[in-house]
Amino acid sequence: MTWKTTTFAIVLATAVAATGAVTLAQAQGGGMGFGMGMGQGRGMGLNPNAPWRERFADLDTNKDGAISKDEMRAAAKDVFAAMDADSSGSLTKDEYMSVRMGSQRGYNQARMDAMQKQKADRFAPMDTNRDGIVSEAEFLADHDAMFAKMDRNGDGRVVPAEFRGHRW
Repeated sequence: MTWKTTTFAIVLATAVAATGAVTLAQAQGGGMGFGMGMGQGRGMGLNPNAPWRERFADLDTNKDGAISKDEMRAAAKDVFAAMDADSSGSLTKDEYMSVRMGSQRGYNQARMDAMQKQKADRFAPMDTNRDGIVSEAEFLADHDAMFAKMDRNGDGRVVPAEFRGHRW
């Protein structure tokens, strides 16, 4: 075997091994967040196209790199208005479920279905007076509580690391 053939065989074997390792890491959701689908792997969240980054940017209306309680409330009011199809000032469960939340790319139907189930499960706890509908005040109170959970250090600002760590 010549040195060229040996070198070629080593390079080829290394490339095949590296490809297999990358494929395995992606299948297991490991790594650093790159190539993990839409940022849903267990990596460090470095995927610049992750849906949470888009949502964060939408909420950070003044573009200061953090979400304030006022920005969160303003977004919650807009979402409430979009859901309140009959402009009654309250949401039925059908109205609440009719609007999909956040960026929807449709790459993972099972994940989107699971997120819709999580959303459905949030309706009853928001209905604090148990009248079968969620008023705007109940909806905003739920979002205020969500903001407080995300703001881990209590500084009144949610930065990307806090936002990314929050499980909707």
